[in-house]
Amino acid sequence: MVTGYRFSPSSVIINRCDAVKAVYADTSGAPHNWTGATWASPAMSANGQSYTYRFTSSGTFSFYCSYHQDLGMTGTVTVR
Repeated sequence: MVTGYRFSPSSVIINRCDAVKAVYADTSGAPHNWTGATWASPAMSANGQSYTYRFTSSGTFSFYCSYHQDLGMTGTVTVR
């Protein structure tokens, strides 16, 4: 979930071939996105907007909001 200037939760553990869905849940209307090395959501600025990415490889993948990375809006997905 994208709320304020953070991802909640900021770290998740999933199985290979599972998907993670980032859902915009911020009442400010500030644009956010969910970006990693191999994916990038479009800008989201309305409650309920979402982006889903399926992880087909194992490993730990960092992600961030390109608008607010400097504010610490980052996280990781660990894929088993």
